[in-house]
Amino acid sequence: MAGYIDYHVHTNNSRDSRATMTAMCERAITVGLSEIAVTDHFNNHPKDVDLNYYRADRYFADIEQCRAKFPTLTIRAGIEVGEPHRWEKQVVPILESYPYDVVLGSLHWIGDYSIFEAPFFRDHSPEKAYTLYFTELAEMIRHGGFDILAHVDVPKRNSVNYYGPFRDEEFEDLFRQVWEACIETGIVPEINTKGIRSAAGAFHPTTTALRWYAEMGGERLSFGSDAHQPDHLGLNFDQAHKSAFDAGLARTVRFERRAIVGWQSLEPIPV
Repeated sequence: MAGYIDYHVHTNNSRDSRATMTAMCERAITVGLSEIAVTDHFNNHPKDVDLNYYRADRYFADIEQCRAKFPTLTIRAGIEVGEPHRWEKQVVPILESYPYDVVLGSLHWIGDYSIFEAPFFRDHSPEKAYTLYFTELAEMIRHGGFDILAHVDVPKRNSVNYYGPFRDEEFEDLFRQVWEACIETGIVPEINTKGIRSAAGAFHPTTTALRWYAEMGGERLSFGSDAHQPDHLGLNFDQAHKSAFDAGLARTVRFERRAIVGWQSLEPIPV
């Protein structure tokens, strides 16, 4: 995975990770990543376990320490904001007060339903659940305030346990609404490889859904392992790059201070 860029990485600045930033950076160098963005959770839903956990001052102290310790690794300051369209009053002051390089936007809650927990799936049919999710996702994208759309079809990680296998073709119209919003706003979708490590056994999104994005004129793309522990950094990136290339995409973005500052070409890599 030499030279790959991983823009979705968590450390113990997120409640759901015990990994230090130092350990993550050491691992990134070991596996040959050229660049990472440390994107710890900033969640504001009143029922979220992460509520009031994130501390930007502590996070940036860790970033500066690691940049000094690992000068050969490009370390971007990032953050994963849950439902940025709902919590603007909490989110904007943080983003304006600190020098972030890249902001991920995630949709983890539909109303008071966590899309990771059983009630969301038990109380809705598959069609209803995914219509609610993708419709709000498109709304979130059009609201903006972030740079990269994280794990576009993330409910499938757990929905497979209630509905059976997730089939992209059943939700093509909803995917296309999301892709249209991304293209119109310039927000960058990511290929999130954590999905292949989940019960779904597939990337977020699959080659099929990415092909729709490319067919519609989408060009921007990011890659993220969603690693919460060091040995998941850059995992399955060979396959993810091939998936993007097979979908008709040619390059991935590089961010600095919330602007695209470069591109990395995708090459067909045998797997």
